[in-house]
Amino acid sequence: MAYEVTATRRRPQKFDELVGQEFVASTLMNSIKTGKIAHAYLFSGPRGCGKTSTARILAKYLNCYDTENAPCGKCTACTEISKGTSMDVIEIDGASNTSVNDVRQIKDEVLFPPNSCKYKIYIIDEVHMLSTSAFNAFLKTLEEPPEHVIFILATTDPQKVPETIISRCQCFSFRRISDEMIVGRLKFVCKEEKIDIDDEVLMEIAVAS
Repeated sequence: MAYEVTATRRRPQKFDELVGQEFVASTLMNSIKTGKIAHAYLFSGPRGCGKTSTARILAKYLNCYDTENAPCGKCTACTEISKGTSMDVIEIDGASNTSVNDVRQIKDEVLFPPNSCKYKIYIIDEVHMLSTSAFNAFLKTLEEPPEHVIFILATTDPQKVPETIISRCQCFSFRRISDEMIVGRLKFVCKEEKIDIDDEVLMEIAVAS
């Protein structure tokens, strides 16, 4: 079996594994429990605070085959979303797909139902990089998407996202994770990985990150 780097292997798989984003996690969990699922979300915050991880976790909760124990982490939907191979959870880099034609392709794709999951979910990272014309083309789809489609937009610069887009999303602001929280998580991982390391070194890693 190919080696998987620790950062990927230790990526949060459930909301209770997210560090420093308890408000976001609890709010999303409550919306899932009550069935009040928005058709579009906007996750904003600094790099490395868990926006994309949260988007994947939300996708697993919504598409897990085991609705009683979601996300089970074992079904096809969960494993494919974790690996980034799900045909129904599409991750798009906004910085590389900025044109109107890129958005038009999405508009055409959303008309088709999910392949095997309940929802077809589009995770668009760095969405603020879309051009003005691309945002305009995207607006109509974001306003009235098909019932089986959910958009999760992530950005490090929400001020560059047009108000017309923001107003149609449920917005979550992610906070920067404190050094102490990072150290705490590193200690847990080191214990699990059986790595002996000094607290001073862990703090240096936290500060550098």
